[in-house]
Amino acid sequence: MVVNVVAIYDVKVKTLEGRSTDLAKYRGKVLLIVNVASHCGFTHQYRSLQALHATYRSRGFCVLGFPCNDFLGQEPGSPAEIRDFCESNYGIRFDLFEKVRIRGGDAHPLYQALEDSALTAVSQGGIKSKLFRVFRFLMFLGSEGRMPKGGEVEWNFHKFLIDRKGNPMAHFASDCDPLDPNVIACVERELREKT
Repeated sequence: MVVNVVAIYDVKVKTLEGRSTDLAKYRGKVLLIVNVASHCGFTHQYRSLQALHATYRSRGFCVLGFPCNDFLGQEPGSPAEIRDFCESNYGIRFDLFEKVRIRGGDAHPLYQALEDSALTAVSQGGIKSKLFRVFRFLMFLGSEGRMPKGGEVEWNFHKFLIDRKGNPMAHFASDCDPLDPNVIACVERELREKT
């Protein structure tokens, strides 16, 4: 199931500094939407996210970071602390937004729409990936009281690739680095597509 264009572009969000905006300003661009956290085992992926953003932004690609504290409280910082952490440690220049909820009844509408796409998340592969998958399932079961459904965000640094029309086209699990050849191939494929 593809998310309706309206569902993505009409979503209201706030910048990290609290200014209201919507995703319509990204219409016609290829997006990688990522829930980020400053105290996660995958926080080092900020470096790869920035590299990916810098490499492809001139071709109409944007990384959008959404801090989230839902997974073991790994993003407790204030907006100023998050901004300082990202800029001073990783030189982040892509757009960061206000902290969002992904799990629970008050999940952000953006993540409700993304999860409704029910895309299967691509993982890195290998033994570490299998062990991380077991960990994610156990953590999800403990916090949600059930097993995750297809397309649900299970941890920090989940990545959704959105095409130029606002449709989710790929979903990458937390352990899949943004510079993984599978991610790059999907980004390049979408950048070749015209609206």
